[in-house]
Amino acid sequence: MDLFVYGTLMVPKIMRAVCGYARPGLPARLWGHRRGRLAGETYPAIVPSIGHHVDGLLYRGVSPRQIRQLDRFEGPMYRRTLVRVEVDGVRFRSAVYRLAPTYYRRLQRGAWSLQGFVARDRAAFVTTYRGFHG
Repeated sequence: MDLFVYGTLMVPKIMRAVCGYARPGLPARLWGHRRGRLAGETYPAIVPSIGHHVDGLLYRGVSPRQIRQLDRFEGPMYRRTLVRVEVDGVRFRSAVYRLAPTYYRRLQRGAWSLQGFVARDRAAFVTTYRGFHG
């Protein structure tokens, strides 16, 4: 299965720690969604939003075992769904984890930055988050 990621899982060491996936991702774009930081958290979520897009990475060939580990990592706030993402003008069918509607109120309008996360929040996230693969 292909998986589009747009937040902490764009960091290769985090993706590897969560589910053991170690191949590089392809720069990809998901149309019709917006990304925001979750209130009280260092990580983002996405929701459907006409006229917006989210840039991220497409991981190709994620195994069923890895998907199960990712399901546990993402937890009940996220729903895995199928979307189409664009890589160099070519569209791919992909899974993505979107914020579940009951949690929409937690999504903030401000931008979330991968560079900001890596610089300020990654170390604390890695040492405190319990969802990592053992």
